[in-house]
Amino acid sequence: MAVYDLSRLPYVEQLRWRTQRCPAHAATLGAADLAPAGWQVFDPFLHTAHLHTRLPHTPPTHREEA
Repeated sequence: MAVYDLSRLPYVEQLRWRTQRCPAHAATLGAADLAPAGWQVFDPFLHTAHLHTRLPHTPPTHREEA
């Protein structure tokens, strides 16, 4: 999970983030969405299992099996 603080961005940029669009498509009126926005309401009391105070030390490894 990632949490973003958008409060320091200009309002137009906040709207772009909230609608989950890249800068090029945010300016295009009527651009179709391939998928609905995936925002979910976050409640820190209900979602405590998703709260972490620091990043993991090592990134996960991906092994390809032949």
